[in-house]
Amino acid sequence: MVEIKEFAGLRHPAPEKFTTPPYDVIGEEEVEEMRKERDSAIHIILPVGEKEEKYENARKAFENVKKKMIKDEPSIYIYQEGNDFSQRGFIFCVSLEDYEKGAIKKHEETREKPLKDRMKHIEALKANTGLVWTVFRRNEEIKKKMDELMKQQPVIQFQKYGYTHRLWKISDKGTIEEIKRLFEPLHLYIADGHHRMAAAYHYWKKYDGGEAKYVMIFASSDDEVRILPYNRVIKKIDIPDFIERIKEKFYVEELKEWKEPEKHEIYMYYRHRWWKLMPKKIPDGVVESLDVSILHKNLIEPILGIKDVRKDPNIFFVGGKVSREEYEKLVDEKGNAAVFYLHPTSIEELEAVADANKNMPPKSTWFDPKLLTGLVFHMLE
Repeated sequence: MVEIKEFAGLRHPAPEKFTTPPYDVIGEEEVEEMRKERDSAIHIILPVGEKEEKYENARKAFENVKKKMIKDEPSIYIYQEGNDFSQRGFIFCVSLEDYEKGAIKKHEETREKPLKDRMKHIEALKANTGLVWTVFRRNEEIKKKMDELMKQQPVIQFQKYGYTHRLWKISDKGTIEEIKRLFEPLHLYIADGHHRMAAAYHYWKKYDGGEAKYVMIFASSDDEVRILPYNRVIKKIDIPDFIERIKEKFYVEELKEWKEPEKHEIYMYYRHRWWKLMPKKIPDGVVESLDVSILHKNLIEPILGIKDVRKDPNIFFVGGKVSREEYEKLVDEKGNAAVFYLHPTSIEELEAVADANKNMPPKSTWFDPKLLTGLVFHMLE
């Protein structure tokens, strides 16, 4: 059972200027460019400064911008973004007690450094600024209710980052109670935002009560999300018999014609050629059978010697809409050794891992398009 709650959201009057991508997918060059816009949430979510100074700068930036923000009556929101592909979901608050009890399920462990960062960020702002992205299993009643509510005029509509963004505000008490009823028997699965959720949980445990018990999330139907490949790039390979070593655990053939890989097909770009790797054995287990697990356990760790993919400098990750030609350039022009191109992890695999109370390997999913930060904020005091 999941308890959801309306909240008095804070909205900027010029969201087309103010909104940004999530803080954890913005590169250093992008940050510097975004900071040229004075009226941007970047000054709140990724402030300048070192150590404690940056959190104080975030607080000051937030205090300045709050003066011009619109405060809604207690509401639930619907957020839709897309063009050729469109995704939508509710924005509301959920009880962190449900996260503690496991009704809001995770599939990833948090890391100490980014968790501490987001905890200090919440401490400074006393607000949820970014959305925790969750999904629920397809529910026709909820989808029908969303269709009905989206016939109304959105309070926000604008173009940014190649997508149309729309936000509907639902303040009618009867409608809010109906939405609460629809979600009450469901489980939610965290798709993206484990550190934001965990930081909110620790903040609640510290202050115990009031609005801190609730965290702002985005909840979408699991059949209305898109997961794109999240691929691995190896910087250096100094193994003379590399292909032969791979053949111990994989069937290996040169790829004659490019098409997107199927499940359990792993493509490798190495020495100016694409290769198809097919595991000789598919292990049992919801985590072990994932392509990212198979690649790591049978090649990246034993052959390349990379045990911790989060820390090893010889590997990095590229997710989202990236063409085959761009991956080839990473090797042919930028001096990297190899690219491993994977079939995307499915939402059903994510749910199965979460239901089993297990964790997926790092960098297993890339949800696209990313949710904007700054459409609405949730105050914790």
